[in-house]
Amino acid sequence: MKREEKERQVAWLHEELKTAKALFLTDFQGLSVSEMNALRSELRNRGIKFKVLKNTLARLAYKDTEVSVVGPDLAGPRAAAWTDNEDTVPVMAKVLTDFAKTHQNLGLIRGMLKGKTVDPSEMEMLSKLPSREELLGRLLGQMMAPVSAFVNVLAAVPRSFLYVLKAIEEQKSTSAQPEAVLSDG
Repeated sequence: MKREEKERQVAWLHEELKTAKALFLTDFQGLSVSEMNALRSELRNRGIKFKVLKNTLARLAYKDTEVSVVGPDLAGPRAAAWTDNEDTVPVMAKVLTDFAKTHQNLGLIRGMLKGKTVDPSEMEMLSKLPSREELLGRLLGQMMAPVSAFVNVLAAVPRSFLYVLKAIEEQKSTSAQPEAVLSDG
């Protein structure tokens, strides 16, 4: 690879990593090409970037970014998954941990979340977090519960009044029916 191409790659990766909210390093040695493509595709479909790193270039690109905390882990074959969207961090962790469970050759090395290091066990905990939509749904349900209860209490008074009127009507109609039967017979 020519020097200009290397400089371009370092500059591109540096710009990408400056805005990264999270990055997870993986060891992919032993994965087949089709397995790597499946992982790339799954991550890409969820808005997450994934790239096999050339360690020397990655070390240069990591300088002056929050991602530099994982710099010492750049030894051997490494690939990085990263995102600049905080909402996709649990999704990224879930995809990587699920893939690592089904493919023993994918190893989770270490990650960075908002400038702090994250080990594989913490990645697994992140993967178990509910999605943003699910959390918003739960929050909305909790916010609507008092309103719904209040509406039900307010509706109970007229409903009870209608039940009383219906019972009176039924009582009068049943007491009037036997007299009609006696007069016909």
